[in-house]
Amino acid sequence: MALSGAWWSRAVARARGAGGLLRGEAWPWKGRAARPSSGRGPGPPVVSELDKADAWLLRKAHETGFLSWFRNGLLATGVGVISYVQSDMGREAAYGFFILGGICVSYGSASYLVSLFLLRRTMMLSFSTALLNCAAVTTVALFWLCAISLYIGRLEVEIIQDDPNDKCQDKKKEDGKSDK
Repeated sequence: MALSGAWWSRAVARARGAGGLLRGEAWPWKGRAARPSSGRGPGPPVVSELDKADAWLLRKAHETGFLSWFRNGLLATGVGVISYVQSDMGREAAYGFFILGGICVSYGSASYLVSLFLLRRTMMLSFSTALLNCAAVTTVALFWLCAISLYIGRLEVEIIQDDPNDKCQDKKKEDGKSDK
C-alpha cells in the first residue's frame, strides 16, 4: 500500500514540474527558445483566426443588444402613438408609453456607447470605426427624439398672421377699449 501512495505523490510532483503539459501545450519546451530581440521589448501580439472570430462575435452580440433596446423603445413609442390617437384618456397613457420608449432608446444608446469604448480593443475596432459607430447610434437616437417631439407638438412651428378680422380684436372694440 505504501508503494502505491509513493507512486501517486511522485506523479503529482512530475505533473507540477511539467506545467506546460497541464496547460495544454503539446511541447512546452519548444516555445522557450531564445528569440532575437531588437531591444524594444516584445513585438505586437500575434492575432489568430480564433481571436478574430471571437472579436466578430462580440461585435455582433454588442450590436444585437443595442438593436434590442432600440426595438423595444420603438414598440413602446408605437403603442403610445396608437393610444394618443384613440381618445383623451389614451393621451394620458400615451405620455407614459413615450417616456418608456425614451428610457429604452436612451439606455440602449448610452450602454452601447460606453461598452463600445470599453470593449473597443477586445472587438479589434480602430478608433475611427468606433467613432463612426458612435455617430450612427447618436444620429438614430436623435432622429427618434425629433420624431416624438414633432408628433406631440413640442417643436411645432407656429405661423402668426396679422388678420384684421380677428375675433379678439372685434371683442376688444365691443368692450369699448381703443386700439391704441
